[in-house]
Parts: sequence; C-alpha cells; structure tokens
Amino acid sequence: MNKALIGESHYTKSVRNLIKKVHDLSPIKDSLYEQATDYFASLNGQGEQLHDLKQQVFNSKDLTGSRGETRRKNAQSKLKQFQQQNEESRLQRYKELHQVCEQILDLTDAASQEESARNFARLLGTILLTTQTEHRKVVQFNQKSKHLYKATLCLLLLDVMLADKQISNPYVLRHFENRVVNAKSKDEANQCPYRLYVKVPLLMTALLQDVGQNHPEVQAILRGTDGSGDEFRTLDKDERQQMLKLSYQHTINYLKDGVGCGSYVGNSKAERELFNEAEKDKLKFVMTLIKSSLDPRQTIGNLLKIPQVYTSVVLSTKPGQSYDTLPKATLVLQKAAEKDALNSKAVQSFISVVGHFPQGFGITYIPKDSDRRDLDRYEYAIVNGLYPENPSIPICRSATKNLEFTGLGHDLLIGTDNNLYYSQARKKLEVMSKERLLEILSKLVSNFEERKELALIPNCWHPYTFFSYAKHQNLWNKTNRFAN
Repeated sequence: MNKALIGESHYTKSVRNLIKKVHDLSPIKDSLYEQATDYFASLNGQGEQLHDLKQQVFNSKDLTGSRGETRRKNAQSKLKQFQQQNEESRLQRYKELHQVCEQILDLTDAASQEESARNFARLLGTILLTTQTEHRKVVQFNQKSKHLYKATLCLLLLDVMLADKQISNPYVLRHFENRVVNAKSKDEANQCPYRLYVKVPLLMTALLQDVGQNHPEVQAILRGTDGSGDEFRTLDKDERQQMLKLSYQHTINYLKDGVGCGSYVGNSKAERELFNEAEKDKLKFVMTLIKSSLDPRQTIGNLLKIPQVYTSVVLSTKPGQSYDTLPKATLVLQKAAEKDALNSKAVQSFISVVGHFPQGFGITYIPKDSDRRDLDRYEYAIVNGLYPENPSIPICRSATKNLEFTGLGHDLLIGTDNNLYYSQARKKLEVMSKERLLEILSKLVSNFEERKELALIPNCWHPYTFFSYAKHQNLWNKTNRFAN
C-alpha cells in the first residue's frame, strides 16, 4: 500500500469534523462539550455578577436628583447589557447544537428505507473505522466519538420502535402522523414537524446526555480536586453514585438554562407565539427523554438508554477493553433486559437492526469455492449493513481477495460456521499446519515480525489502517451480495 494514497474522502472528512464539533480539545474551544465546560466554569462568577448588578439597580432606586437618575440609568443599562450578553451566548450554543443535529439528519435522511439504512450504516461504520482501536489513547478517542455514535443509534432506534408500535408518547405520535412524506424540496423536508420537534430534540438530548460530567463538581470526583487523577478509572460504588447523581442534575440544568429554547426571527406576532409555544413543548420533550431514561418501564426512555449501554461497550472508555469484545455489546443489552434494567421488546427491536456485530467491525472468515467447499485460508471483511435477517450472520464487504487487499470487494453474508469469531469455525483451521497459517498471516499484516506471535487463527481483525486509505472508504456503494 502506497503511503501517498492515505487520506480521507469528502464524506469521511465531514464525519471526522462532525465528531470534533461535538467533542474536542482545541485552542479554539468551539466544540459543544468545550462550550459546556466554559459555561459551567463561569456559572458561579456570573451568578455573583448578576447579584451585584441587581443590587446596584435596587440601591439606585432611592437616589434623587439628576446624579441619582444617571446612576439609576447606568445600573439598569449594565444589568440589561449583562443579561443580553448571557442570552446571546445561550442562543449561540442553541444554534450550534441545532446545526450539528441538522448535519446528522442530512447524513442519515433518505427518500427510501433502503437508502436510509445504508446512510445509517455508513455513518456508524465510519465513526468506528476512524476511531483508533490499537493505541494507548483508545479511551480518549472513544470519549470524543461516543456522543455522535450514540445519537445516531437513538435516531435509528426511534424509527424501529415507531414501526414496531412501541411508542405511545402523544407528542411523538402527533408529530409522526404530521410528518412530511415525499418532500418536494430540501426546504420542505427541513421544515417537517416530525424532524424539527421529535428528531432534533432527540439528537440534542442524546448528544448532551453526558454533558453534566464536565461540571467542576463532577470533574473533582473523576479527576480529584487537583485535576491529576485518571477520569477513566473504575470508580467505587459511592463515588459512582455521587458522580451519576451530580452529572444528571447538571445535564438537566444545562439543557434547560445553558441551551434552552430557540428564538423566533421575524415580525409576525402570531408566528412568534406559535414558535415560542412549539419551542416550549420541544424543551418539555427533552426533559421527558432525559428523565424517563432512568426508568426502563417508560418505553420512550429506552430511546436514550439502549444506545447509551450499547455505545459504552462498542466505544468503551474503560482502559484495557479489547477489540474482540465489541460484539458482546448486544449480550450486555440482553442481560440488562433480563434484569428489567431495559425494556426487552425495545432491546429485541434494536438488535434486529444492528445485529450482533457493530458496523465497521473487522470480520475474519473462511471463504468458499464455487462448489461451496471451504478453502484452505481465511480472508478479511468489514461489517457494512444493518437489518441482517439473522443477527449472528453479519452483512459484510470483503476487504481481501486471495489474501490481497482490495477496495473493490463485494457484499457477503458470513455464516457462523465460517466466521472465525465463532469457535466452530476456528476449529476448521486448527488442522492446518503452523507454516501455512504463518504464510497467510504474513500476507495480511504489514508488521509481520511484530505480530507473528499473535493468534494464528484470529477471531477478528482491526480495519483502521485499511480504512485510512481513501480508496478503501467507499464500503457502502451498491454491489452484488453473496452468501459465503
């Protein structure tokens, strides 16, 4: 592979930029999570400043004469200016959060269900494939990517739960029934009530579900009072409970006061009233989502909770979690459903969409010849399709052919008997000589000398380097599909 060909397609670049827009560490501090950190850090000072300015206005009320009038006007002007600046900052945060939600919808919406499924698969797969999986800073990469990943899953789960008639919330159903079908223009699609008042607030809530963790009180628990602790360490029970309680409360406060409602632009009084009423209802819906996520008996709360649990495994921020545990995310969901920590029907619906293997996961498999006989080698593929007929049989794109990497692979359905993630498939290769297995490995890895001590029959592979080449980044174009 020529290093000069390493790069990003326009789509991959747009996804990476979207991740940075949500959560980043940069000198500009313009990501959604950096904005929230600044807001939390300034809360105490702003509260004191507001109190002082109000006190000045109060004290000036009893002053007489022209000097008293001047002082009163100055005090009122300073208070008004301070409140206006705070309001402008809040509206800017709202606007930028709204823009991120619109970008996610632009990447996932489509005219047909088939195209929409492909768009969702592409976004989820690209997030995983651009997030390093073998690196000492894996948890930091995951920390930044998980918000967008989770929000995308929430949107996907909303569709399937509505299709399965699992949502009874009147607000959602009312807007769903009034959705624009077959929009004639992009503007008409963007003004769809279902998009504006259900999808956007769901994304807003999902993106900022963990924002309370950036509050200084929570950071003191995660990092210690001097900020030198490891925020990704395993907390003891009391610390964790306190962290979750504080994070939840500060998240609610930020969604309500730090972001709040949008502002009407225009001159119509009637339109303004309708707009403000709709924005208040939208914020109520945000609060319903965040509060009901704590109670799995409220089915709508699973819209946030199931993707949150799933993402915590696929993009784990626990140190030392190995890549091959990613397909266990659905097992975690199933166990949680058994304990009534999640709604079992909602979990089943979710798994029916995502399958057991996450989008972008690297599959190793034994290919078959034209007579359906197993060949004496294994090849690489990447999960690239949602809605598998069987959750254990992933829809994949072949990444190698005859032990050579290719950007022109076709789609495969890889059964459990030939997917090396399963022990029955690995047993087939155990009869093969060590020399042959080393020969296969030498053709599939670039750093063979470093890696030849690893498992000779790998249960999966890391496609991160493969995907870093622009020519390998179109894994979702239409192509022939075969059953392996």
